[in-house]
Amino acid sequence: MRREYTYEDYHRVMKLLNKGLGPTEVSRMLDIPKCTVKAWKYRRGVPWLAKWYPEPSNELAYVIGVLLGDGCIVREHHNDYDIILRVKDYEFAEEFSRNMAKILNKKFKKPRRWSGRPSLWIIYYHSKAFHTWFRKQTLDTLKPYMEYDEDTVKYFLRGIYDSEGCNYRCKRIILYNSDLKLLNYVRYLLKKYFGIMIRGPYLHVRAGSIHMRRDGEEIRTKNNNYYIGIYRMRNIQVFLSEIGFSIAEKQLGLPRRKKKPKPHPHP
Repeated sequence: MRREYTYEDYHRVMKLLNKGLGPTEVSRMLDIPKCTVKAWKYRRGVPWLAKWYPEPSNELAYVIGVLLGDGCIVREHHNDYDIILRVKDYEFAEEFSRNMAKILNKKFKKPRRWSGRPSLWIIYYHSKAFHTWFRKQTLDTLKPYMEYDEDTVKYFLRGIYDSEGCNYRCKRIILYNSDLKLLNYVRYLLKKYFGIMIRGPYLHVRAGSIHMRRDGEEIRTKNNNYYIGIYRMRNIQVFLSEIGFSIAEKQLGLPRRKKKPKPHPHP
């Protein structure tokens, strides 16, 4: 099988070349073909895993929060490595796109209506390096990026609350998720960094439960779903001022508006 070189392989080769060593010597030292070393020296054939490498940042922390909530990573075809988000709120999709474009150093994409369900906005970015990296992560390996500093903690929390949080008229703020370990970690971060006290986790929906979507489709819940809540007014005020939501309606605690998609014009 063809060898797939990592970011570390590329970094070691470039470090030795920059020290003045020749391609032949570097090839022998690292057991990498001389033709590959020479190509990298002249910035040709750079391995795809070296085209992106995770660095702690507010933007990456926000994206991690979203992907641990509503975000989904999909490999639809053999060569497709897309990071996809489908949501009801345009502001949320736009904020996710802005952060995704920044960490991948790509041009910003405007959200568009999803043809599968026109009530949803969709945004996607293609990155084999990011896709492969994220699929290998666990909550524990992601913590250094989420807890790099207080700002990254704030942006991670904003991301996951944008994704699966609710603000009921600024009287209670709820976060839903099927991962108890993740909810307990969020609870720990809120208390440690912002002094916010949380109740829960509590069971919200039991696995196997059946409910109806607004469009009439019947859905069976695959896993238990839990929630944690912020109920004290002081804690709610701290959350909204220090962390907050990217979605204006959520930030203000307003009911969700029911937006009907515009009908397609007849040909």
